[in-house]
Amino acid sequence: MDAYVYLQVQAGSMAGVLAGLSSKQGIRRAVAVIGDWDVIVHAEGPDLDAIASLVLTEIHHVPGVVRSVTAPVVPADRIGVTGFGGPKPPPIIPDACYVHIRAEAGAAAGIAERLSEIPDIAGVAVLGGSWDLLTCVAQPWEVASGVILEHLHQIPGVVATSTLVSLTHAEEDEDRDQFSSWS
Repeated sequence: MDAYVYLQVQAGSMAGVLAGLSSKQGIRRAVAVIGDWDVIVHAEGPDLDAIASLVLTEIHHVPGVVRSVTAPVVPADRIGVTGFGGPKPPPIIPDACYVHIRAEAGAAAGIAERLSEIPDIAGVAVLGGSWDLLTCVAQPWEVASGVILEHLHQIPGVVATSTLVSLTHAEEDEDRDQFSSWS
C-alpha cells in the first residue's frame, strides 16, 4: 500500500527534517516543495495501519515536523482502472510538479487513464482525502506550468487543481557569513 504524507515544517529546520526522514523505513522518498505544504513524502507499507503507525510513531517524532496530513492511495482495481495496467504512483523527485486534482463524481478513473497518456506525466494516484488524484509532471515549473494549463485543465471531469513544486534543497555551509552569497 502507498500513501502520500504532507508535512508542515518549522522554519529553519528543513535540512534536519529531510535528513531525519531519510533514515525511516517505509519512506520511499521525501522532497521539499513550494505550496501549501513544505515536504511531500511517499510512504509505503503492507497496509494502512502500518502507514498510520509510521506517521504517528516515526514521522511525527522527527524534530521540526509541525503538522501532517496523510492521503492513502486507492488501489487501481477499486476504481476499475485495469485496462492500461493501472497507474503507477507518482515518484517523489526534485524539479517536478505535483498536481492535485478534484474530479467530478465518477470521473476519477477516466481522468487517471487520460493522465497516463500524457508524455510528461510520470505517475498518477487516486487518493483518499481532500483531493481525488495526484499526478507528477516530471518537469521543472517553467515547463510543467504549460503542461498543466494545456493538458490537465483540458481533461473532462477536472474541477480544480492545486500544485506543489518540488525543489532541490541544498544545506547551506555553516561557516558562511550573511554576506558571502553576494560575492
